[in-house]
Amino acid sequence: MCVYDSELEVAGDDNVPLSLAMTFEPAPLPLALFAVRVIAPALVLLSALLAIPTKASSSPPSPITSVVVKSQVPRRGLILSFLTLASFSYLSDGLTFVVYAVLKKYWPPFTAIEISAVLGIIAYGGLAALGAYKDVNGVNVWSFASVKYAIFLALLFDTALVVLLAVTFKSGS
Repeated sequence: MCVYDSELEVAGDDNVPLSLAMTFEPAPLPLALFAVRVIAPALVLLSALLAIPTKASSSPPSPITSVVVKSQVPRRGLILSFLTLASFSYLSDGLTFVVYAVLKKYWPPFTAIEISAVLGIIAYGGLAALGAYKDVNGVNVWSFASVKYAIFLALLFDTALVVLLAVTFKSGS
């Protein structure tokens, strides 16, 4: 959002370039869009970083053999597919933004699309790669509460982003 600086007009200097007479101040709605775009992939990146130092548990086998054992096996293929799809969607979002900026020769300020795209690629792609690596080494990353909560909160923030974008497009700003 551009705000015209009225002090330059009062001074009567007509030779002031328009770029100096304009100051950029983000309005509340674009600021909320900025925050939501950055927070969602940052949460996933944080959960991936928290999973790095974990190691496989080396507990000795129990001498007592259980007859019935409850076992939950995560669907690793589906999880990795969705994480990779999310990473590619951030990649396509960033590439689309860059192509738009190059063709229009204008980089829209305060959008955070470029920050979000880089964070999303690193977060989702990194979590997929790290999760696959940890699975091979015996660590069940997909059952970590931090990963589950981060993905759920990222989903909530992405839903809020869709709602905010709908409000922004409806208001025409």
